[in-house]
Amino acid sequence: MELALYDPDGGYYAAGRARIGRSGDFFTNVSVGPLFGALLARQVLELRGMLGNPDRFLVVEQGANDGQLAKDVLDGLRAAGCGDIPYWIVEPFENRRTEQSLTLQGENVRWVASPDELPQGSGVHLSNELFDALPFDIAESNGSRWHLMAVEERGDGFGFVDGPPVDHLPGRPAGFRFEVRRDQKGLLRSLANRLTRGFLLIIDYGFERDELLAPHRSGGTLACYKAHRRDDAPLENPGRKDITAHVDFTTLREEAVSVGWRAEAMLDQHRFMVGAAESLLKSLDGRLPDAASAKILQQWRTLMHPSTMGTQFRAALFSNGVDCPAGRPSGFRYARKSDRED
Repeated sequence: MELALYDPDGGYYAAGRARIGRSGDFFTNVSVGPLFGALLARQVLELRGMLGNPDRFLVVEQGANDGQLAKDVLDGLRAAGCGDIPYWIVEPFENRRTEQSLTLQGENVRWVASPDELPQGSGVHLSNELFDALPFDIAESNGSRWHLMAVEERGDGFGFVDGPPVDHLPGRPAGFRFEVRRDQKGLLRSLANRLTRGFLLIIDYGFERDELLAPHRSGGTLACYKAHRRDDAPLENPGRKDITAHVDFTTLREEAVSVGWRAEAMLDQHRFMVGAAESLLKSLDGRLPDAASAKILQQWRTLMHPSTMGTQFRAALFSNGVDCPAGRPSGFRYARKSDRED
């Protein structure tokens, strides 16, 4: 998976083959319009306030794709009178930086190849569909124990064979599959070392571990996308399509806490959008929307609708070196008590 997505010459993402939106391979929150980035900008400013509005404050995005989310967030910061906040993008691939720089011409953006190159201090790390794209192994149960599925060459193609054993998963029937991400903890540790006072704001799709191990998910959640068509054959046409799987938010939370982050809250995107957009919606209350307001409302409905993105995506907030009052920032105002984990 790492080669198929991130090889500099042939990887789907690294070689610039990924295309997002109606004419691309898949949709994201960013495809809906600029409202998503504008609301994230509001969350960033609320989080900065909780840090005491430090003079040196970083906004970091990782997994920036073509740079459109960065553009939308920067527009939102500028609309709030905070356009001078430096924006950092973690991007290891030069061709992606070039694409992003075209989208972000004239913006106050700086690039680094890895989180370890970020300056140390206060800030917010944003990601939209980053963790689902981190390389993972497939674990398969044989009824008595789990093993990883390795890949071997077969003629002109590839096939799966049994790999090394896995010991930490609960028993499941033979043939049950589950995705295990390798490098997630290392990324979380690097970010904790750089943002010594700060937050992670993660938007991604996935479930808690119990849900991912439920009987009806016996085939795992691996999916490949090309031109909005889904398949479950990652070894076919590697480098030509996206490979993804749902995020295991239980493991994400456990690993984040183990390297120093505090888990503040997690909730589905529906409730996140209600809280994040509440002040905006109140400003529209009691009057007929004009064309611009109608467009905003349509974007908001799409982002939160249960049949589209509202229940498929989740927002998670982690803190480091700072107290985070319950219900803040506003996007997490409607997180239930059970959504808050220390």
